[in-house]
Amino acid sequence: MRLSFATGIAGILLSALGACAADATYNEVSVDQLNRAVPAAATPGRCESVATPDECATNARAAAAITTAIQKYGVKQRGEVVALVALMAFESNSWQYNINHYPGRPGQGTRAMLMYPYVYPYAQSLHSEKMSIAAASTNNTEVMNQVRGLVLNDGDSFGSAFWYLVTAQPSYHANANRLRDGSLDDFKDYVLNGVGGDWSPARESMWNAVNQGL
Repeated sequence: MRLSFATGIAGILLSALGACAADATYNEVSVDQLNRAVPAAATPGRCESVATPDECATNARAAAAITTAIQKYGVKQRGEVVALVALMAFESNSWQYNINHYPGRPGQGTRAMLMYPYVYPYAQSLHSEKMSIAAASTNNTEVMNQVRGLVLNDGDSFGSAFWYLVTAQPSYHANANRLRDGSLDDFKDYVLNGVGGDWSPARESMWNAVNQGL
């Protein structure tokens, strides 16, 4: 079948745009982008109406912290940024939660809801001078929650997913075959095999919203 000149040009342009998007890198995430991607956290007064106002954050706070994390950990490829923002937005219910409430696992938290075996080394990497509190058994609920408390500030909490990707799952980072731009299948693979999470329509919807918003 012969293609018309216009159809051929359109195909070339779409291919070029796709290639450019796949190579896109981010140095920051703006509030406007997050407002499109995570609209539940767009309203300035949103945290006044949730059950956990002390844990809740708005997109204005999230954007600043995520931008810092992008630059700190060098995670700038668009597909990676979309994946990590979608992961954190889902795990924290659009920045509402900073610690695990259901079922309430000791030591689990940050916006990425890192399990304690990862919270501990993350806190150690950032706050080694304060880690004497962890000298007791790691099965001690109070100690685990104290360690978690060290990384619940915005910078550390929103940076957790970036640290995890670079430190715990380096094979997914800066890999042309993983977490590519616009690939839902790659994100699903990361959730299931990189993070060890579960897959659901709600998680897919969050990724779609973030992918479109960013």
